[in-house]
Amino acid sequence: MIQETIKLYGLFGDPVGHSLSPFFQNEAFKLLGINAVYFPFHVKAEDLAGAVTAIRHLQMGGVNLTIPHKEAVIPFLDKVEGDAALSGSVNTIVNRNGELAGYSTDGEGFLLSLQREADFDPRGKAGVILGGGGAARAVAFRLVQDGLAALYLVNRGAERAAVLREDLRKHLGFQAETVTSRAELEKTAAVADLVINATPVGMYPESQRMPEFPLEHCRPGCLVCDLVYRPLETMWLKKARELGFSVLGGLGMLIYQGMLSCQLWTGRMPDAEPLRAAVMRILDR
Repeated sequence: MIQETIKLYGLFGDPVGHSLSPFFQNEAFKLLGINAVYFPFHVKAEDLAGAVTAIRHLQMGGVNLTIPHKEAVIPFLDKVEGDAALSGSVNTIVNRNGELAGYSTDGEGFLLSLQREADFDPRGKAGVILGGGGAARAVAFRLVQDGLAALYLVNRGAERAAVLREDLRKHLGFQAETVTSRAELEKTAAVADLVINATPVGMYPESQRMPEFPLEHCRPGCLVCDLVYRPLETMWLKKARELGFSVLGGLGMLIYQGMLSCQLWTGRMPDAEPLRAAVMRILDR
C-alpha cells in the first residue's frame, strides 16, 4: 500500500525493461518488512544529470545504475567510496539527507557468486574479462584485490581496455594485459583459468548472439562465466558446457549485488535463498 511515509528507490538505465532488479528489490523490502518501493526509470544519457538531481528533490532513498550510466554518473555525485572510488564504476547511489554517495556492489557480488556457486578462488589464477564497461571494471578491480595473478582484457574498443589497464596499474600497481588479435586471443584462452563475459552480448532479446572468443582453445578446468542472467544460460555458456567446461551464469551476481545494495540503503541484509526462489518464479513465467 502506498503511504505518505513510503521510501522510493529505483533503477536508472537505458534500457531497463529487461531488468529483474525492480522485482528483486521490492521482494527484498517485503521480506525485511520495510516500507519502501522500487521502480525502473528509463533514463537516457542526456537526461542523467537531471535524473540524479531528482533523487534529492524527490527525497529518494537511493537508486541503482545499469548500462550505460555506471561511469558517467560520477561527476554528478557528492562523493564516491569503496570499490567505486577505485574502479570508477558506480552501481548504487545512497541519498543521505541530500548528500549522494556512490558505491559499487558489482565486484563483491560477482566474487560471492564465484566463491559460493562455483567454488572458485581467484588467488593465483589467470583471468580473462570481455568488455570494458562499468561491470567489467568493477569485476576486474575486485578480482585483482582478491589475488588474481594475471588478467587479460578483451574489448572491441581497444581504448577502453587500455584505460582500464592503466587504472589498474595506477590504483593497484597491477599490470594487466590487453588482447586484440585472434592469435593473441587463442594464446590467452590456452592459459586462462577463468573467462568472464562482462558485455551485454547474448542478453534477451538478442539471445542468439555470442561474444567472439575462442572457447575451444581454453584449457581443461577453465571456468566460463557470463554476467548476463536473462536467459539464465546464454548461448555462449551452452557452447562452453558442450565443450566440457564448467559454467557460471549471471543470476548469482544479480542476487548478491542486489542484497549488498539493499544493505547500503537500509542497513539490513535480506536472505539470499528466498530472493533466489522469487526470481526463479519470475523467470519460469
